[in-house]
Amino acid sequence: MAKVIDSMMARYEAARRGLVALLRTRRAGWPWFDHLARAWVRFEDKRGSQLAAALTFYAFLSFFPLLALAYALLGYVVNISETTQEYLIKAMEDYLPGLADKLDVQQIAQARQGAGVIGLIGLALAGLGWVASLRASIRDLWDQDPNGAGNYFLVKGRDLLILLFLGLMLICSVAATTVTTSLTNQFLDLIGMSGSSGGAVLVVLAAPMVALVFNTIIFLVLYTRLSGTNAHWRHVFKGAMLAAVGFEVLKTFAALLLSRTANNPVYASFAVLIGVLIWMNLVSRLTFYAAAWTATRSKVMTADTPTHADPDAA
Repeated sequence: MAKVIDSMMARYEAARRGLVALLRTRRAGWPWFDHLARAWVRFEDKRGSQLAAALTFYAFLSFFPLLALAYALLGYVVNISETTQEYLIKAMEDYLPGLADKLDVQQIAQARQGAGVIGLIGLALAGLGWVASLRASIRDLWDQDPNGAGNYFLVKGRDLLILLFLGLMLICSVAATTVTTSLTNQFLDLIGMSGSSGGAVLVVLAAPMVALVFNTIIFLVLYTRLSGTNAHWRHVFKGAMLAAVGFEVLKTFAALLLSRTANNPVYASFAVLIGVLIWMNLVSRLTFYAAAWTATRSKVMTADTPTHADPDAA
């Protein structure tokens, strides 16, 4: 028995050494693969999984006040404009793939006043905690001092602006996506391609492309304003686009994964909560890996050398 175990361990070790040698060869021959590997090393060295778990906690605390505000808004528009109501529900579906259909919209609409007050207070407190955690994590992944962003009150003021910016961008993203889809359908009707396979493909691609633009802007602002980097925004742009593309791909696959989680009888009444936690953790991991990828770009690393670094930049 001991000989069998020793033989299996020897084969495992030989296979491991072969794999390591192969990866080293590929890294030497493929610069893009070497960059992915360096980003993964940075992610692991900075305990990216633990950072994502911490950010998930803060995001989860912020989720309910944010949802309360959305519910309050939905409550006010439900009897005013069906179109506006549809836009808000669409926003929930976009950013809660596979989960939004578990929410009782009509019941939500009846609690608009209390939800609005709770949401404003809770979002101000929990949201700032989430941005602070995000900032410290991104700075850490950038090899910056996580707590070296500058004066406490100025930092909190910037965090509040970031929070407001994110909310505004999410609203604009959903509105632009909806308008683009509507205009695309009208254009196809005008040229007589409505109902064709080519037209269907165009409609399907229009919304994600618009969302991709807004998500790229969001990640670009997060990486340039929260990281403390001295690199020009053009050098950070590729990382922001990587995160935005990853987010859109993640939404596609997450809709299936989270719907299965929410329908799992094992989780019962906790199904939506478990699904939200999984989704937030996936997005956090993506955000931090893309940050590590951006921070390990040669142009970014050159700009952020100690001779050029500004410890008060944020």
